[in-house]
Amino acid sequence: MPNRRRPWTAVLGVAVLLGAAVVPRGAPPVAARGAPAAARVVTGVSLVNDATGRPVLGLSPLTDGTVLDAAAPAGRSLRAGFAPGVRPGGVTYTMRGTDGGGTAHTAPAASGFRCDTTGCPLLARPGRYTLSVQAVTGAGDPLGAPRTVRLTVAAAAPATDLDVLFVGNSLLGTVNRTSGEDTPALVRRLAAAAGRTVTVTEVIRSGYTLRRTWDDGLVAAALSGARRYDAIVLQEYSTLLATDPAAATDTLLHRYAPTFGRALKPGGRVVLFKNWALADPAPFPSRAAATAAIDAHAADLSAALAAARDTPHLFAPIGDAFETVIAARGTAYLITADGKHPTDTAVYLDAAVLCGVLLRASPRDLDDLYVPAPAAAYLRAVAATATGW
Repeated sequence: MPNRRRPWTAVLGVAVLLGAAVVPRGAPPVAARGAPAAARVVTGVSLVNDATGRPVLGLSPLTDGTVLDAAAPAGRSLRAGFAPGVRPGGVTYTMRGTDGGGTAHTAPAASGFRCDTTGCPLLARPGRYTLSVQAVTGAGDPLGAPRTVRLTVAAAAPATDLDVLFVGNSLLGTVNRTSGEDTPALVRRLAAAAGRTVTVTEVIRSGYTLRRTWDDGLVAAALSGARRYDAIVLQEYSTLLATDPAAATDTLLHRYAPTFGRALKPGGRVVLFKNWALADPAPFPSRAAATAAIDAHAADLSAALAAARDTPHLFAPIGDAFETVIAARGTAYLITADGKHPTDTAVYLDAAVLCGVLLRASPRDLDDLYVPAPAAAYLRAVAATATGW
């Protein structure tokens, strides 16, 4: 019996996922609101896993209101991100607490611009802090404007309830044959088994692009501001980001992005669903080439969104996790016979990756649910690596 794909659903809950558009390479960046693009040298700051170099997603990028567990920085470092084409001589990380104490450390390019708990010891000390991230030249002179984030380091980060909006098509809406749950519903159940409450709102229509979902008015109520979300998950049409990044970028920047200010809670963020390459990679010569196009255009799209809106966002690395598993177990393990949609196993993998991002915790200890224990543990380990946990 093939997996069933629902034509569309709107249910209580929220998460916005986008897997879509990009500004063509070489195009000039869009100016940020109220600030010239040239002033934006540091575009963000992340907490990265020292062993893998991957950002710890969910915690990264750091935004105002971020709460870090005092144990979270162990084996991890701060790392600044820069505007395209910018390569500073170093980065100065200054942390000042509400008690008046503070530290400053300049990380050179040779260190990968990283600041661990040796250079930034307050990352492991409970308190409320203002983190200023300033790019500098090789001579130590300021380069561009600093990036400032207000965060809290807690003895134990609180396990808060979440509202998430999911917008997408059948890549999100495919239901597994055992429980009849799609990816958003599975995220909710995995979270509940871990003691967390995730309220999910779905706007899902099979075969739709995000642009068509917008033009048909299906997402208007969800993004009206009447309800606000901790995360908006946007999932674009399967091949659009790879084959027509300009269209995907236009949809995100000029339709969805203007609603984020009213639809997100303070500290909320946009999660863009990074699609997998299909079994048939056409028009690309191989799945590897299709994956490379998705990766490149995702980076461009992220830069365009940061420049235009300064919106806290990240890509959920669904496609990255897929490629790891497919390399070990083959395409049919995750992609159904139609060459596009997720198998029951893949629906579980998708949900595990999203739990790592949305719950801001490692997916390694999530419940097995309907997946045999050895396979479930393997998929969760892949999800944890992909999300930096």
